[in-house]
Amino acid sequence: MAVYLLEIHENLLQTFVPVKYMDVELAYVGGEEGTDVFVGGASSQGELYRHLFHIRSSPGGASGNHVIHNLDVSAESNELRIISNSSSPHHLVIRLYCRSIDGQTLGILSEYQMMKLAD
Repeated sequence: MAVYLLEIHENLLQTFVPVKYMDVELAYVGGEEGTDVFVGGASSQGELYRHLFHIRSSPGGASGNHVIHNLDVSAESNELRIISNSSSPHHLVIRLYCRSIDGQTLGILSEYQMMKLAD
């Protein structure tokens, strides 16, 4: 099982332009069986969004991917949760695309960069 918890808010990237939207891209690079993935967000006022899906490799061994678009990011700290039920290590590749209110991409966070933010 893999669990990622990340506190997100509009100043996540520390830029002059606040982050207002986020796209979450998940790619599965494990075996053929795939995995179930939960992506959810919660604030002090309750659950903001919930996505549950199954992701697996595409035919020919290529990674399968899933993108969740336009997750709201506010000035209040919210918790982003990404949970999968696969026991194989390094089975997901995660990227967070942070965008402004106008849709401009401000930055992309990889799984490695998210771990550095946590340290």
